[in-house]
Amino acid sequence: MKPLTSPKAGWPALMTRPTPITLLLATCCTGAWAEEAKELAPVVVQAQPDTGYHAPLATVAGKVPVNRKEIPESVSVLTRQQIETQGLTTVPEALQQLPGVTVIANDNLNFQYLSRGYGLGVMYDGVPSYNGMHPSHQFDLAVYERVELLRGANGLLRGVGEPGGMVNLVRKRPGSEFGFTSTLSYGSYDNKRLDVDLSTPLNADKTLRSRVVLADQNRGYFYDHTRNDKQLGMGTLEYDLSPATTLAFTVTSQNSNVKAPSSGLPTSSITDASGHYQQLNQSRSNYYVPDWGRLSYRMDEYAASIEHRFDNEWLAKLVFNQRDWRQYYKYAYSYSSVNALTNKLSYASTQGDYHYTRSGVDAYAHGPFKLFGRRHELTFGANTETYAYDGRSGRGPTYSTTYGDVSGITEPTIKYTSGTENTTEQRGLYAQTRLNLADPLHLVLGGRLTTFHNRYRSRAPSTSGLDWKSGARADHRFTPFAGLLYDLTPEITLYASQAEIFIPQTQLKRDGSVLDPRTGRQHELGVKGEFMEGRLGASAAWFDIRDRNRAYPDPTDPSGIYYINLGQVQSTGYELEVTGSPLPRVNLSASYTYLVTRYLTDPSNTGLAYSIQSPKNQLRLWGDYRFSDAGPLAGFGAGLGVFAQSPAQSTRGWRDEVVNSGYSVWNGRISYEVNKTYSLALAINNITDRKYYASVGTPNIYNFYGDPRNYMLTLKASY
Repeated sequence: MKPLTSPKAGWPALMTRPTPITLLLATCCTGAWAEEAKELAPVVVQAQPDTGYHAPLATVAGKVPVNRKEIPESVSVLTRQQIETQGLTTVPEALQQLPGVTVIANDNLNFQYLSRGYGLGVMYDGVPSYNGMHPSHQFDLAVYERVELLRGANGLLRGVGEPGGMVNLVRKRPGSEFGFTSTLSYGSYDNKRLDVDLSTPLNADKTLRSRVVLADQNRGYFYDHTRNDKQLGMGTLEYDLSPATTLAFTVTSQNSNVKAPSSGLPTSSITDASGHYQQLNQSRSNYYVPDWGRLSYRMDEYAASIEHRFDNEWLAKLVFNQRDWRQYYKYAYSYSSVNALTNKLSYASTQGDYHYTRSGVDAYAHGPFKLFGRRHELTFGANTETYAYDGRSGRGPTYSTTYGDVSGITEPTIKYTSGTENTTEQRGLYAQTRLNLADPLHLVLGGRLTTFHNRYRSRAPSTSGLDWKSGARADHRFTPFAGLLYDLTPEITLYASQAEIFIPQTQLKRDGSVLDPRTGRQHELGVKGEFMEGRLGASAAWFDIRDRNRAYPDPTDPSGIYYINLGQVQSTGYELEVTGSPLPRVNLSASYTYLVTRYLTDPSNTGLAYSIQSPKNQLRLWGDYRFSDAGPLAGFGAGLGVFAQSPAQSTRGWRDEVVNSGYSVWNGRISYEVNKTYSLALAINNITDRKYYASVGTPNIYNFYGDPRNYMLTLKASY
C-alpha cells in the first residue's frame, strides 16, 4: 500500500489547487459572466433560501422530514445559515455548537464526540455508519446542507452503538434554479481558504440538475511547524425519470495532508496536593515536534439513490453509500511528562498505513394510513452495512532530549512489525408508526431487529493470530421504542419516551464465551414549542440513562484476561435550547446542558463519576443582528457569542490525575453587505485572548491549548 506522502497523490485533475482562472471565476464573477450564464439556459438567478437558525423539520429521528415538535426525543439542527455566519468549516466545529456535545481532539484530523457521557453515532444522509465517529476523519462541512443531532439512545435506525446520540450529516442537493456562491477567506496563522458552490439545471425542463462543491484550504496553526493542506470536491446529479421518480448520484473526494501533526502537549512531572499533574504554562505558539512528521487521509465516497412517490402519498426510497479511505502516518510524539528537575522527556516514533471501507444500503417505505377514522403514518424498512479495515504499523526508536530541543530526533526508518484485519457486518429490519390517538394526543412506537457480527485477525507482518476470531455478536436482537406526545396548545407539546439500549461486548468469560451484551434504557421527559409563526423554537428535556451488564474483570481470574457482566452506570441531567428569530433582524442559538454521570454498581468505582471527560455544565450562545436597510449602518451586521463549560478530566484511566479548569471563550463577528452580490465579514475568535486548555489527556500527550485570539476575513459572492 503506497503511503500518502503527497497531498496530491492520486488527486483528480478537476480537484487540484485552483488555477488563477478558477480563482477569478470563484471570487470576482462579474455581472457579464452572470448574464452569459442566463443566456445559456432559461433559468432564474436567485439566492439560496434563508432558513435562519431554526429548522422546524428534521430527518434524524425517522426517514422523512418530521416537525421537531412531533419527535419525542431531544433533536437539534445546525442550519446552513448558522454554519456560514459563524464560519464553520469542519464537523468538529459544527458539533461543538450543538447542545451538550463534548469534542475531544486526538490530533489535527481525528476527534472524539460525547453526548450525555457517551459516544455519538453518525448517519450519512440517513444511512447508518457503525463506529463512524470514534475517532474517524470526516468530510469538510462544505458538502453538507445541515447537521442534525438526536441526543440519547437511538437503536431504531442505528442498530448497535453507544447511547450518546446520533448525528445525521445531510448532503447538499441540486436546486431547480441556477445558483452560484463563492467565498475567499484569509485569517490568522496564514489560513487561506476558497469555497465554490454551483447548482444549476442542465436541461430546459429542469429534470436533470447538478451541483458542484469545491473547497481548498491551506492553513497553519497557532503553534509552530504544523500545517494542513486540504482539497475537497463533490459532484451531484439528480434526474427525474418521471414526475414521481428521482434518481441521484454523488461522488465526493477529499485529500488532507498535515505536516508535523499535533497530538498535544505533555504535562509537568510535578503533581499538586490533589495528585493532579500540573499543566505546562508555556507559550501557546511552542509545539516541539520534528518537522518530518506526516498525517494523511484520502477519502472517496460514492452515493446513489432512487425515490418513487406514489399517488396515495406513500413513497419508497433505496439509498446506497460506499466510503473508502486511506490513512498514513509517521511522526514522533512525547512519550513521558517533562521532568521538572532536569527538563528532560522522552519521545517515541511510530508509523502506520491503514485502509478502511464501509458499504451501506438502506431501503424504506413511508406513508399514511387510516384507522378508527383517523390518519396515521407508518415507516418500515431494512438496512445493512459492512465496515472493514486492514493495516500495518510499527514502532521506531525512542529518544531522550531536553524539552524544546528536537534537533536530535532525526527521521528513522521504521519497519512494519504488526498487521491487523477487522470486519463488522450489521443488518436490521425496522418500523416506526405515528398514531394520532386524539386531536391533542399522539403515540410513536417503533422497533428494530438487529443482527451484528464482528470478526478479526492478525495479518502479515504479524506471525501469530492469523486465523479469524469471532468478536462481538448478536442475532435477531429486538430493541423497542415508545413515545407519547400531548399538544398542550397549538404552539407547545409535552412528551415522554423510553428507548432501549443494546451493545454487544467483546470481552471473554472464563468459559471462553463472549460476555452478554450491555443493556439498559433511557427515560426522557420534555417540552417543545414553536413561536413567532415558526421562526423561533424552544425545548427543555430531562433524561435518565441506565447502562447495565457492563464488563468487569473477573475477580477469580488472576491473569486478568477474563471478565464478568456486573457494572451499571447512570447518566442523568437536563437540556435547554432556544433557536431562531425572537426579534426582527435577530438570529439566536442558545443552549444549556447539565449532566451527571456515575457508577451505580462497580466494585471499584461505585459513586464516582463515569464520564469524567464530560463537563457537568455547558453553555452555548451565539446571536447576530442585522441593522436596518436604511440609515448610516445600513448593510452592517454584528454577532457575539460565548462558549463556556465547567472543569473536565481526561480518560477514565487517568482519573484525578489530569484535569483542566472550566473556561469561557467569547467570539464575535462584523459583516457588511456591499450589495446583493458581494458581502464582507470579519470574525474575531477568543476576543479576550483567554489562555486555557480546551481538552486534556494523559501526562505525556493529548493536552491541547485552545486557540488564542485570531481573525478571519471573508469575501463572499452570490448569484
